[in-house]
Amino acid sequence: MTDLPPASPPVPPAPRRRILWPWLAALVPLGVGAYLGYQVAYQASVGGFGGSMGAAFLAYGIAGLVLIVVLLGILVGLRPAGRGRSAGRYAFVAAGLIAVGGVGGYAAVPVFDLGYHPPVVLGARAEASITLEGVEAFEPRAGGRADCWSVADGTDVHEVVALSLGELNGNVLRADIFLPAAEMPRGSISVFVEASRLPEGSVPPMWDTDDVRVDAPGDGAMGSLTFDAVPLRVDSEMGAPTGSWPTVLSGEISWTCRAWVADSATPPPASAGRITLDLNGVAWSSTANAAGTCDYEADSSVANLVSERVGELQGAPVTLSLGLLGDPRQGDDVDLMLSVHIAEPSQGSSVPLAALLAATSGRGIQWAGLVTIEQIADGGGSGRLTFSDLPNQGTRMQRGPRP
Repeated sequence: MTDLPPASPPVPPAPRRRILWPWLAALVPLGVGAYLGYQVAYQASVGGFGGSMGAAFLAYGIAGLVLIVVLLGILVGLRPAGRGRSAGRYAFVAAGLIAVGGVGGYAAVPVFDLGYHPPVVLGARAEASITLEGVEAFEPRAGGRADCWSVADGTDVHEVVALSLGELNGNVLRADIFLPAAEMPRGSISVFVEASRLPEGSVPPMWDTDDVRVDAPGDGAMGSLTFDAVPLRVDSEMGAPTGSWPTVLSGEISWTCRAWVADSATPPPASAGRITLDLNGVAWSSTANAAGTCDYEADSSVANLVSERVGELQGAPVTLSLGLLGDPRQGDDVDLMLSVHIAEPSQGSSVPLAALLAATSGRGIQWAGLVTIEQIADGGGSGRLTFSDLPNQGTRMQRGPRP
């Protein structure tokens, strides 16, 4: 009897190979849809006409892409003998993945806060002074008001706007200074005359250059800038500035910025104030220390002072509104408005109301214009100003003062 070899153990079936390429291929349409959906939501978060148009264009683009892929799937699926059915199914799946990815990408933007965030630029009050060489018509103002602005999303000073450097030919001189930065390695300056006191239609004078020497160590909160022989600009369209102005300017500007005011800072609540108004040459009865209300800016400086009864002009109550936005200093111009509420025309009235007696009940007369501050302190918390020839703005509908 012949010995037989032992039986071989049963061979297990070969494991089925996992096919990964369909799953990997599915990531392509899914990723395309997610990216386009994200772009739709991002453009919408930008806001404005441009953002809305961009978002709408991309949304239509996603819908058009899905439609094209579906049409391709239908055309491929119509091939004879069913040879395109598999490709058609893949096309339908791809179209669905694009749509799903688009919805997911759009929804992810608000969930993960991926939308547009405008750059944060901080602001701060400042003082600025200028020295001009050889300009006799210039009256400098020490510590004139200015504003400092930071670089985007940073705390280094990028721009200093000097709002009241002094008076040149009786007009307020200002300056706009840009400190050196990564995108602008050289500093620049524009010195110009504020146009409010110039004759109507005048071309304001301006001197500007980027050939300056800037000394602003650290974050630029304190510094100085020296400029030499900066020429007077002559605009090709508007022509030369009106009036007699220096052809060149040379000098130095220095500035000191205060602490940054946070972008989210809220102004202090309004508080009670007191004000006294004296008028000359008219039938005027003043209310000493009349009650008023002070509104504030985010840096705690006074923005507006309003009093609903500061006295009586020819027997009619007078209200006052004084605008102090921007932390003005001594010598700066601010907005003043006086209003008279006429409950009933008076037969015995005289100048300056005589010409306005035709005003009916409920109408008011207003005088408004720029006036110059003589004294100011505590961020507008106290001060004094005088004025003359405040322009009459005519009559208009107006509520009467509170009793």
